[in-house]
Amino acid sequence: MNKTLKIAFTNQSISSFLAYLGYRVSSTRKRLKVVQEFEVYLNSQFTFAELAAFHESIESWWAGNSKYLAINSHEIAGLSIRLYKSEFTLKNEKLTAIGESLASVYLRQRDTLSAALKTIKLGNLTNSNFQVLLKAAQHVKAGNNLGIKIVDKQRGTSASGESSVSLRDFLYGEYVETKRYENPKTVMVKVDIISRHFGHLLDSPIGNINADLVRQWMKSKERKLTKRQLAAGDSLWTLSPSTMKEGICTFRACIQLAKEKGLIKDHDLYSLPRIRVDNQVIRYLSDHEELRLYAAINQRNSLKHEQRARTIEHRILRRLETPAHLESCHFVDHVSPFIILFKETGIRPGTLFNSKWSDVDLDSKFFRIRKSIDKRGISNVIPLNSLALETLKEWRKHGIHNESASYFKTRMDAWLFPSPANPELQLTTIKKSWDMIIKEAKIENFRLYDLRHDFASKVMMQTGNIYMVSQLLNHQQIETTKRYAHLMDSSRFEAVNTLDKSRQVGALPDFLK
Repeated sequence: MNKTLKIAFTNQSISSFLAYLGYRVSSTRKRLKVVQEFEVYLNSQFTFAELAAFHESIESWWAGNSKYLAINSHEIAGLSIRLYKSEFTLKNEKLTAIGESLASVYLRQRDTLSAALKTIKLGNLTNSNFQVLLKAAQHVKAGNNLGIKIVDKQRGTSASGESSVSLRDFLYGEYVETKRYENPKTVMVKVDIISRHFGHLLDSPIGNINADLVRQWMKSKERKLTKRQLAAGDSLWTLSPSTMKEGICTFRACIQLAKEKGLIKDHDLYSLPRIRVDNQVIRYLSDHEELRLYAAINQRNSLKHEQRARTIEHRILRRLETPAHLESCHFVDHVSPFIILFKETGIRPGTLFNSKWSDVDLDSKFFRIRKSIDKRGISNVIPLNSLALETLKEWRKHGIHNESASYFKTRMDAWLFPSPANPELQLTTIKKSWDMIIKEAKIENFRLYDLRHDFASKVMMQTGNIYMVSQLLNHQQIETTKRYAHLMDSSRFEAVNTLDKSRQVGALPDFLK
């Protein structure tokens, strides 16, 4: 990350800079007039080495290797803006902010009393408050209390201590910035959940949000039930209970963060009723279903090999470029190895999608889960059984890994499951292929994620060790693993079987006599 490059901060220069960033990160590289003018400005102000280092920092930022891209002010010493990749999207070769915030503005200066360097966040940069932030920086540097008042106003703190900042500004500003460090993988997922369920509150001041507003939202999701439906225990909501619970918990955590940041004094969202979710139903494969699943996987793989052979023969006859031969690898694509590895390790699909070859130790036979890619932010080491180990060894022979490695410094930095469309990126889904396989295997009511339940259930039945299963599944709490506890309790079966042993001769219905 390069922090030495300085430019003149104006509304026009920031706009030109964002256009230049879009040009640098875009694959088409369209040279617009504003880009050409800004490029001329950069060439006149900086050396070739400085610009080369800066361009390298842009590429690192857009690749996700840097937390932010920082640019310093030419006029005010210590004033800088920080741009975060997650706050932008690239559409039609144009870098566009997702929310109203373009960047975060910081002022770094030395305290006159303690002589310590302090960094003050002045606020979030938008298209309308640039001059206000510059004025605040000048007053703060001059030691004027007016500067602190301006900063407080930008943060939205009123005289009563309640925040006048809108939920939208907080959500795409401080919330994203804070949660990014906890788990960058899930931060935008949480933002989408809040925006989807509570979009009608985004423009409300965060200090005005209370439990009554959430109860009104819950009321809008209720459905009318008959007495028969009530007796049967049908859901009260138009959404699934798990979706309702996810929305309320995520929203409550967002408001709680606003309290921790000092934007509001308190909130009453913990007074909301708890929604019970019945997630105790465990689906795992029977012996016959497992045989049919592997038969479908093998059949698909064989058909894909035959199709590839015909394609190669067809293109050779027409003197066209042919795809690579796969004689050295049993797997024709990523689908079979992904399903087998998921079934034999129980590692979450999202974690497998984001794993790299450096996470696999074939010699020591283990799979390392990095904290940064785990759903709960927990690192772990999962042992590999013989099937999982041999699957990985065979999958590594596939030619796609040579293509993927060409985009990285070393082969070990490449994705474990590269995207077939673009090996520089990781795989994101196998849903369509899975649906076809499960249909061919004639297995009903079985999702891809149920393979994780299959792994946990069978380990539980074989070992009876709930704590071992909890560690293998990377659960934060043992309570989550207790859904599998019934699979290890053989004493209950033995208890009811004693009734058969003690039954009197002839005390049976006619069809059993």
